Amino acid sequence: MSANTLMDAPGRLARRLDRVSDRKFGALVSLPGLLVVAIVVLPPVLSVFGMSLFRLNLLKDNGIAFVGIQNFSNMFTDRLFLESIPRTLIFAVVTTVITVPLALGAALALNRVFRGQKILSIFLLLPWAVAPVVTGLFWRFIFQPQFGIATGLMSALGLTDGSIDWLGDSKRAMGVAVVATAWRSLPLIALLIGTALRTIPKNQLKAAELDGAGSWATFRHITLPAIRNMLLVGIVLQVIISLQVFDIIFTLTRGGPGFDTTVMYYYIYNTAFGTLNFGYSSALSVLLVVFIAAFSAPLLYLRQRSRHRVKAALIKAQIQDAKTPMRSLSLMDPTLLAISDKIDDAFSRQYDDNSNRRRFVVPVWLKTWASRIGVFLLFGWLMGPIIWIFVASVQPTAAITHAPPQLTWALTADHFIELLDGAGWYRAIWVSLQVALLSTFLTILIASLAAYPLARLKVPGKGILLTGLLLIQMVPAISLAMPVLLIFRAVQLQDTIIALVIVNTAFITPLAIWILLNIFEDVPREIESAARMDGCSRIGTLFRIVIPVAKSGVAATAILVMISTWNEFLFAVVLGNRDAVTVTRQIGFLETPHSLGNSYSYDLLAAGGTLAALPCILLVIIFHRRIVSGLTEGYGKG
Repeated sequence: MSANTLMDAPGRLARRLDRVSDRKFGALVSLPGLLVVAIVVLPPVLSVFGMSLFRLNLLKDNGIAFVGIQNFSNMFTDRLFLESIPRTLIFAVVTTVITVPLALGAALALNRVFRGQKILSIFLLLPWAVAPVVTGLFWRFIFQPQFGIATGLMSALGLTDGSIDWLGDSKRAMGVAVVATAWRSLPLIALLIGTALRTIPKNQLKAAELDGAGSWATFRHITLPAIRNMLLVGIVLQVIISLQVFDIIFTLTRGGPGFDTTVMYYYIYNTAFGTLNFGYSSALSVLLVVFIAAFSAPLLYLRQRSRHRVKAALIKAQIQDAKTPMRSLSLMDPTLLAISDKIDDAFSRQYDDNSNRRRFVVPVWLKTWASRIGVFLLFGWLMGPIIWIFVASVQPTAAITHAPPQLTWALTADHFIELLDGAGWYRAIWVSLQVALLSTFLTILIASLAAYPLARLKVPGKGILLTGLLLIQMVPAISLAMPVLLIFRAVQLQDTIIALVIVNTAFITPLAIWILLNIFEDVPREIESAARMDGCSRIGTLFRIVIPVAKSGVAATAILVMISTWNEFLFAVVLGNRDAVTVTRQIGFLETPHSLGNSYSYDLLAAGGTLAALPCILLVIIFHRRIVSGLTEGYGKG
């Protein structure tokens, strides 16, 4: 075969693809991505249901016996598991109650124009950039019994004169876990609510202002109804996230004291990889899937409802004079009239016609100072843990282990040097870098090929396929960890970089397809049609026209995939052992001989947390605008 023939092969392939129907073209270009998902993801999803019907305990024997529903029956006599169910539900509810109001406040603050708004928008993303396993270390450091910041604050307020065993007390430990989870979950929920806030037509808000509506009346009768669906999505999504918390509890409490912070997810992990009882842990995983499916049903319903909303229902810009009150408009939208009636009703309750008493008006200066204090507290909430860990990582050991801390300007890098001199850290960084880069490249490539026909062509079964991809995202990873381990052991790929790349690519591809689908849909079809008229092939149109036009969204997706892959912990623990150890796995098992209680040396803990979080934090700071667009495209529209 000549060199010219080889060079012309891509051109011949593109010409052949141009001659097939849209249905066949969509199937062919989607095949790589769908095959990866089908081969790597679907077998574990199906096998976990099959394993739940067998006795498979590797510590007791090597035999496999069919036991039917016995594993499910054993749940009713497993006291520790039964206790974990209400604990998990309470944890999810309390975390949601804390996270959603804070996220709403953050979204409302960022929806206003004020000095420092851009900085706050960057800071809002930083907790999300910190890996969950590192988040647990951050908050463990803050709530250290003797010299943690929380203990120092309580001492300064005169509420204690000694140490406080935060993580040794059941209620306190669960409270710390709730706070840590809410801290990391807040950015995503705030961005979702912020996306809904930006869709509110400004003419509504302007008309309400001209009619004299106060801040509360505007929020109650305009803002809240407009963001209600997205608020419900955020609530359901936060519950689902809370039901799957693992990494944070792994490094924060290890399920203790005793089993008092052991939630269902963590109990399944202990059963599967602590006792190697894969059959029973698979049955537990099936029950967890049922729990998550029950909470996911409202999310799917809201998604379908929002997709079928008639675009004509959106309020059009009908205000001809911005200074004219709503009732004097010549062109009156019925929706605007309804809003005006609601505002009038609000005023009728605020003003009493039978008395001269006026409603209480909050002074402008009070509103201003309340807003400033709220923004300042939000800054502290978002950045406090990160700043403290960074500061502690360059302080002498004596400075941070003193109560209260005695910080000094004599900064040192000794903790980083000692940490990196430890076995495996340089290799762990190199492994994480390879896995993140290779997974990102493969994910963007195959997800782009799959998302393009779904976004631009009428592909049969598109709705079913997208719903299936969404459902795969909702399956808890712990349910798939056991089959994944057995499959990769069978093909002798355990403890290899290629195994981590395959798993990360397969499990992040459905989300990447969703994000790129929404991004490609926003590319003007006229540009694509012009390229096709000029003789560009279908594949050429994708790579030469659509992707370059949508390069900001594609870059945002690539950054999201890279950060998610770098921060991945569960599969790094399951598949990695000696040759394929990532940074998150390394820091998750950080142990030193000179530990200062609680199994960790806190100076090295701070250095390790900084080392693991710094790459993702830098990516967020540099590309925060694109990351925001990627997150809102994936979760907001999806």
